[in-house]
Amino acid sequence: IMPLPRPRKGLVLNVKGRPVPFSFWPVYRTIRRYGLQSTLFALDPWNVIVASIRQRCPASAKAEAEACVEQAQDFYNASLTAALASARPLLLYYSFMNLVKAYGLTMGTVPTFSRAQHGVSEQLKPAGNELVDAYLKAFPSPSTSGDRQIFDDFNKSIGGTGIAAPSHCYDLPKLMPQVVAGHRLWCEAADENERFIAIERISVMHDVATKELWLNIYVFTGDLSRFGITHTQFLTESQLGSCFREVRSAGRKGAKKMMRLEQLVPTKYTGRPTDTLQNLVHSLRGKIWATVSEGRPYRRYYAYLAPTSEHPEVLPQLLSIYAVVFYLGSITRYRPHHFDAILEGAYGAWIREFIIGQPVQFIYLLASEFAEQEVTKPAIV
Repeated sequence: IMPLPRPRKGLVLNVKGRPVPFSFWPVYRTIRRYGLQSTLFALDPWNVIVASIRQRCPASAKAEAEACVEQAQDFYNASLTAALASARPLLLYYSFMNLVKAYGLTMGTVPTFSRAQHGVSEQLKPAGNELVDAYLKAFPSPSTSGDRQIFDDFNKSIGGTGIAAPSHCYDLPKLMPQVVAGHRLWCEAADENERFIAIERISVMHDVATKELWLNIYVFTGDLSRFGITHTQFLTESQLGSCFREVRSAGRKGAKKMMRLEQLVPTKYTGRPTDTLQNLVHSLRGKIWATVSEGRPYRRYYAYLAPTSEHPEVLPQLLSIYAVVFYLGSITRYRPHHFDAILEGAYGAWIREFIIGQPVQFIYLLASEFAEQEVTKPAIV
């Protein structure tokens, strides 16, 4: 067995005597420099979204974006009070659809959705059973006739790879495990090992002499060994191996041993290291998942492990949630009696957990995308 390479020489980046915490939006732009971003606490993430639209949305699209958010919030509130369980998924889908339209308009990736289609359809394999044999067919945007395809527009606006013509199919059983909420219920129903491995820490490192920045990721080795996952398998199935390598580590937390992953290619800086932090963290978008929590550290990060054969169907975190909501909404719209049957089946507990727990996570995570800042709910009011 070849010994692991030594880690690159460097120290944890400190600003004003404190380690720089990892975030997808670590800095904000001032007149001359970048300042360190703080967490935004919000009881109501919709207020953050509306404020972001007013601040960032192009003037030509602002009225459309604000109208979309008004509808999105109304559909969401209706889903909270729906008496029928089967009514919630459809209301949530229309809420999410309007919300992602507002996001595309605000970010300027789409000038208008005045001519738009869902951009995705749900289908069953021949003689297949609902849910386990279902798949989604997604289409590239714009269509050949110039119509916006909302699914692909959202995909591209959050950093996903655009859907290739004429379409791409995603098996629903390969999308379901990509959702953090209720993941262990999915494991029980599918008789599979857990696919999410918690990341203990992500450190921002720097070398003053070479003026380089890089990221280190730490994972408890025990979390891998209890599922029989090798370190090489972790790097391959998480797709982190394309930009990280394992290096020697004496890292421990108490009695727990940690594996250290080091970013392969460091980022150069010329002035202050904080000036290039945003470029540094960009490489991790789409490769790690996040959950919003009310207490410190406010974000928990995970690596998602999927067999290499499923990698073409691994979507950005928010898009996989959106895809599952689309499917459930379509079922309740066209075949509500099938939805009732699904709730009584093996995946019923997972679906209930998804409908109850995932929407608020989606909204807080998307509010963070709108604001380009970590948004979370305060623990004590």
